[in-house]
This record gives sequence, structure tokens and C-alpha cells, in this order.
Amino acid sequence: MAHPADALAVTGTALVRALGQPAHAVTVVCLVPGPAQARDHLLQVIGRGGRWEPDSEPLGSAGLLRLFRLGTRPGTTVCFVEPPEPSAPHAPLADLAAALLRRFAPGVVCTLDPDPEHLEWSEAQGASYADHPDHAAVARAALEAVRALRAERPGAATVAVECFRAAASCVRAAPTAVVRYPGPRIALGRGPDGRLTAHAALGGAVVRWTERTVGGPEWVREVLDTPPLLPVLCVARSAQGWAHLFSLRPVPDGPDGPGVEVMHAVQYQTGRPVGGWRSLGNPNGAATGKGRAAGVPCAVVDAEGCVHVYLRNFGRGVSARSQREDGSWTPWRDLQGSEVQDGLAAALDAAGRPVLFAPSRDGVLRWRHDAAAGDLRRAGPPLPLLAPPGTALSALATGPGRITLYGCDGRDGATYALRDGAAPTSLGGAGAAGPGAAEGARVLRADIDSYDCTVLLRRTPEGAVGVGAYPTEQERAGLWWEPLGAPGPREPAAAVDGFGRLTILSLGADGRLSVTRQDPTVAGLAFGGWTVV
Repeated sequence: MAHPADALAVTGTALVRALGQPAHAVTVVCLVPGPAQARDHLLQVIGRGGRWEPDSEPLGSAGLLRLFRLGTRPGTTVCFVEPPEPSAPHAPLADLAAALLRRFAPGVVCTLDPDPEHLEWSEAQGASYADHPDHAAVARAALEAVRALRAERPGAATVAVECFRAAASCVRAAPTAVVRYPGPRIALGRGPDGRLTAHAALGGAVVRWTERTVGGPEWVREVLDTPPLLPVLCVARSAQGWAHLFSLRPVPDGPDGPGVEVMHAVQYQTGRPVGGWRSLGNPNGAATGKGRAAGVPCAVVDAEGCVHVYLRNFGRGVSARSQREDGSWTPWRDLQGSEVQDGLAAALDAAGRPVLFAPSRDGVLRWRHDAAAGDLRRAGPPLPLLAPPGTALSALATGPGRITLYGCDGRDGATYALRDGAAPTSLGGAGAAGPGAAEGARVLRADIDSYDCTVLLRRTPEGAVGVGAYPTEQERAGLWWEPLGAPGPREPAAAVDGFGRLTILSLGADGRLSVTRQDPTVAGLAFGGWTVV
């Protein structure tokens, strides 16, 4: 964090969840000096009356590290960096962050927003922000340090990164901790040869796990050669099984300030090298401050094999770019929209054309093709779902010409299913209580006891994997969430393997993958034990 108050005000619910898992060590580091009152308040809240044991360590040109270890919960440490005297040379912030990461060797790094939300913009002055400038500086330093450590130790475990931003006022029950880049960190899909492949955004790069044989227990892990990336990943698969990978790359400061650009690469064959990463630019142009605003990419491959990518833009609308049949790309185009949040979802209609959903302050906005060759256009009024900031929607084709939307509603924390012409149906979930109440769900269709079922996965309030299923489009039949264990920092991923078994992956806090598969010898949706790979 930057300041002592950030750990509570920005990442509070995530911190509560981490402290609720005694098996994991939790270290809070504040890089920017704060008043003694703020330090004492942080220690009081985390310690809950426990006894703190003070200590200190020199940081060379970075100053002094003040450590406080909680005697009643071993593994909980709070640290404050005291800089050297003003006349002494100061170490760059990224070097300080890297030194601290070496010191504590975390599996997950939680930090602030490297590209905060703007309040206003003018031609003369550019963008203005309510966020403290220390926040973005510390976040960018932490991300740079994570990438530097991965380069130093190519064989070591890669670090997962979570960025958080201040809660927006989209709904009254908005959670305290708002994930800056909502959506999957890990994607799972079946390739042309039937083998499963998982991709995850870790350590400023993409890590890939591939089944050694179809449905087999062994997986091959590789860190792909990528440009420096933010902790963002979207994978869209074509009908042939090709995997289109999208992420965001931070652009160094230039005459117009820092920026972000969309990156794209393709994996054509299972386990083979990924094609070169290509920049798709930024839909916001080069005006001062606008280049920092690029939402989480959402992509889909249409029936013709052309990929379409969508993201939230600087004006809080949606921008789109599409690949033509000859492989070239259209320019970015503005699809309009108002007060759009991150967490977009897309699916294909009966004709194999994209349908796009975007959460907003007024509900979920929709775009459809109005003619066979027409562009996406707004369709109907917003759907009545108020998704909390920092959560992602899911969309699934559930019948001929019918797409079902799934998302969490911030008013009660439950997951809902929505279709045209039908009232939203609650699928339950974490409910309004607990730090994990407001999160999205991952969804897919699978065969269970010869029935076409919709399977949903999400994290429980304790951070473990929860799974539920019901006959497709029969939401009123009821759904019960069952905890499967395997806690992890983000939502699980799932796919059907080459033997027809539902396979679930969870990314652990140590950057390793846990796998469980459906047991076809048991009636219903039963799974075997978790295997770490």
C-alpha cells in the first residue's frame, strides 16, 4: 500500500478474507510515511487487541523498515517504511518494492490502482483525479517490481497480483474492496486435439498449463514469452479450438503521460508456441490523460472465425475492434453507452453473431446486430441488474436464439439469471453478508446424468470454490451451492475434458494450479479430490 489507511479503506474486505485464513501469512507494507495516528489505527484494527512485537531492519538508501509482528497470530506482519533524511539519496520506488518482495516472497501481491478513474477532462488541463497520486505511483512500482523479480528468477513461482480501487457509488451496497480488473485471471478450454489448456495472468506475463495427454493427470507448465502485461487476461476460443489471448500492456510515460494498450496473440495448436503479441492500440487516442483509461478486454469469436474485442473507454462507454476474414483489423469504433463499468460479457446469437452486455449504473446495457451485415447497436432498455463495481458478468447461449446473462446484484449479493421476456431469477450465492458477497460467477453447460445442465462456479465467502448446477433454463428448479474447497485469490475456471468430465481449476495463493474432475461413476455432480500440479 501507499498509506496506512489504504489497507482498510481500499482493500479492507480482501484483507479480512486473508486474515481469516490462518494457514497463510499476511504482510501489510506501507511505502509512504503516514501520521502516527493512522499507523496506530491500522495496528489496532488488524490486531484486535492482540500484542504486537516491534522490530526494525535497515533498507540501505531506502531508509528503515519498521516491523510489527502479531504475537496472537503468527504470520501477520505490518510494516512501515521510514525514508532516509531529505538530503540523503532516495532509492527509486520500484527498487524499494522489489527489495521488499524479495524480503517477504509473497504468493499474491495486493496493491492499488495504477490507472485511477478520472473525474473530469478538458483540452487545456487534461484529466483530473480524486485518487491520491501516491496510490498510482506505488501500484506501478509494485507491478514493475513483480515483473523484475520474474525476470530475475525464471524458474521460480510466479506471483499473482490484485489491484484495487476506491469503491464507486454505483449501488448503495457497494463493497469496500473493488477489484480494478474484474474478470477471470485463469481461462480453461479444450484445444483441437482434445487436450485442455489453462492460461493465467501471473507475474506480469501469461502462464500456461497443458494436459500431457487427453484427460490425463499430468500437466505441463510454461511461462510464455510476453511483453510486460498488467494482471488482465481474456481468452476467446474459435470453433476450431484456436485460443485468442488478450491483455493490457502499460506504456511508459511519453509526451502525453502514461498509457495502456490492448495486446493480442493467438495459439493455434495445443501446447505449441503462441504467435507474436500484437498491439491493437487504445481507443481513447493520445490526448493527455486519456491513454490511461482502457477497460478489461472482452472478446468473442463469431461463426466466421473473426474475433471481436470490446472494452470500456475513457468516456465510460464501450469501444470495439474486429478482425476481418483476411486477418486485418478494423479501426476502433465507439458503440456509445453511459456510465459503463468493467466486467463486460459477450456471446453468440443463433446466427453466430456477437451479442454484448455491459454493466452500468442504470442496469445492464445490451448491443445486438440489427441486420446480417450490420454493426452492433443498442438493444432495448437496460436489464434490471445492478452489478457492483469490480464484478464481471457472464453470458451463455442456453437455447435456440436465447442467451442467458448471469451476474451478481449489489443490492442483495445474490447471483441472478436474466433472459429477454422473463423476470430475473435469483440463484442464491453468498448473500449480502461476508467479504465475498459481491463477486461474479463463471458459467458453462455440461452433461450431468444425461441432462443438459448449466453449471455455475464462484468463490464462497471464505474464498473456496463453490459449484452449483440446474437443468438449463430451468432456474426455478432451484440451485444449491456446494463448497468444494481449494481456496484461491480469484474465481475458478472450468471446462469439459476429452472424456466428457467437468474439470475445475483453482489458482492457489502460491501460483500453483489445483485440479478436480467430475466422477462419472457417481450420480449427480460429484467430484474427486483436488490435485496440485
